[in-house]
Amino acid sequence: MTTAPLDRRRVGTRSNGSTGLPDAAVERAAIERFYELLFLQDHDQLLDLVADDVRFLAPWQLPGLPGIIDGREELYEHMLWWSAELWHAGHLSRITVRPFAAPHAWFANVEGEFTGRESERLYRAAYLAEVRFRDGRIAEVQQYHNTLNQIIALGADVPGINVPGYGVDSYRDDASAAGEAVA
Repeated sequence: MTTAPLDRRRVGTRSNGSTGLPDAAVERAAIERFYELLFLQDHDQLLDLVADDVRFLAPWQLPGLPGIIDGREELYEHMLWWSAELWHAGHLSRITVRPFAAPHAWFANVEGEFTGRESERLYRAAYLAEVRFRDGRIAEVQQYHNTLNQIIALGADVPGINVPGYGVDSYRDDASAAGEAVA
């Protein structure tokens, strides 16, 4: 007798009833493929993995770019298009995918690299994402990333962060810091 929950007893069958990999393995592979294609900027194949009404949420988005995208067409027009305009194709270097307690919900920890088109600066991307499936396709992605790292990779110089001579690591003696004349 198995102690697995009822919805987990289907191991060995796909959601369409055929034998083969369990749903979990198919979904895990789809997430890995989604991010691989995202870094490679192979948007046509990426769109094949998502539902028509996919929802993409990026709460910490670059200024001027949408934080919520609804639908496959909007995903292509707004996210994938500007991604190719801002970044050279990159590569996925590491991904860890773990299941949530709810069926068809996953947590992905993703790392890879892009290079800014204008700046030619390297962006070491690190994404944390919650990915949900419906009917065998990605239905929702909520993704978090470090926007400041993106802005710097795109060419911004931020005093105290990536500009030498400013910030906590800079040296200023007490006299100059107090505004006194220094001989």
